[in-house]
Amino acid sequence: MSGIVIANEEDRIFLCRMVMGAKPGTLIEMHVDLASDAQRKKMWAMLGEVSKQVPHVDMNGNAKFYAPEQWKILFMHACGQEVEMMPSLDGSTFLPYEGRSSKMKSRDMGELLSCIEAWGVQNGVTFKEIS
Repeated sequence: MSGIVIANEEDRIFLCRMVMGAKPGTLIEMHVDLASDAQRKKMWAMLGEVSKQVPHVDMNGNAKFYAPEQWKILFMHACGQEVEMMPSLDGSTFLPYEGRSSKMKSRDMGELLSCIEAWGVQNGVTFKEIS
């Protein structure tokens, strides 16, 4: 999905025209204060460090190294962010299929970064200097 960042009055006028011309049933979403590129970059760097340094132990005691994308879902769930689930093809379990950090607000991303850092420190992760 694409979006328009309102940077000036011309952008505001253009957006108003688009809304006024929208057909009934059109969905319009507005997000204020989305996470910054710097926050997203820091999140992926931290998730990369976690994924290389710590295996995840499941309910049965099995340890496995997960990809950064998998860790992202785990941390988003741990921080109370919405992570949608769907049943597997055979119905025996559930799988995450959505956990969109790209739509997180800056404040929520800050909480996620703090959660990753706190968990990492408790579990011996060495984070490189990340600005």
